[in-house]
Amino acid sequence: MKNLKILILFPAILICSCTHYYYVANVQNVPLFREKNEYHFSGSYGVGMYSNCFELQASYSLPYNIGLMANYMNAKGGDVSEKDYGKGNYFEGAIGYYKPFEGFEGVFEIYGGIGGGKQYHEYSTTHFDQWEVYREYNGSSDLSFSRIFLQPSFGVTFNAFDVALSTRLNRLTFTDINNYITGISDADEVNYLLEKSHYFIEPALTVRGGWKYVKFQFQALYSGHIGNTEYYFYEGMHYSAGLYFTIANRFKKTVTNPDEKH
Repeated sequence: MKNLKILILFPAILICSCTHYYYVANVQNVPLFREKNEYHFSGSYGVGMYSNCFELQASYSLPYNIGLMANYMNAKGGDVSEKDYGKGNYFEGAIGYYKPFEGFEGVFEIYGGIGGGKQYHEYSTTHFDQWEVYREYNGSSDLSFSRIFLQPSFGVTFNAFDVALSTRLNRLTFTDINNYITGISDADEVNYLLEKSHYFIEPALTVRGGWKYVKFQFQALYSGHIGNTEYYFYEGMHYSAGLYFTIANRFKKTVTNPDEKH
């Protein structure tokens, strides 16, 4: 008589949820000023592993090689219809020094700035078992944060083409968190953010091409956490593309013909 083998199946439950990031690096503003009274403006669209961003930037050069800048970012990611998403706004301002090199189109700049923002997240999980698929709502969180940064850069700028390498050093601090998350590990991650400040190093490559007044801009940026972190709460790569506008007195200058009679 053959042995009878009995297979007993226990219900297998899988839980899936969207990844939440609590720090998304904004586009680095790299104006490459060459003279006073230059105006630079840009609008760009950025993407990462989870986020989609709309960003605006402005900068102005003062006498004595002083530069000013202001940057804004609106970011979002996830699925609003499933109540598993995040969104936020961030604004920063900075002041710095720029040094163009005579006889060479290179520019060195360094800026220091401060910014702040707020984010809102909702959480839900999808449960799969042998009999049904259902969605469970796990609450929400509100976060406020501030950031100080130092950003040196070097680049070359021409009428039709710019390229620059920059590095931003950040200290990110979450100043206030309202945690209403239940039933998932995200609650511990959100509480962890408030325990200490977080430091980042962010190298970036910026390329612009087009006309002297208007160029297409592309930037690739990497965010690396400095030190130990218990959770991977930030996006590692950020790519952006958009239009870059420049108003400068040097574009209005004309070369006088020496043979022209006056």
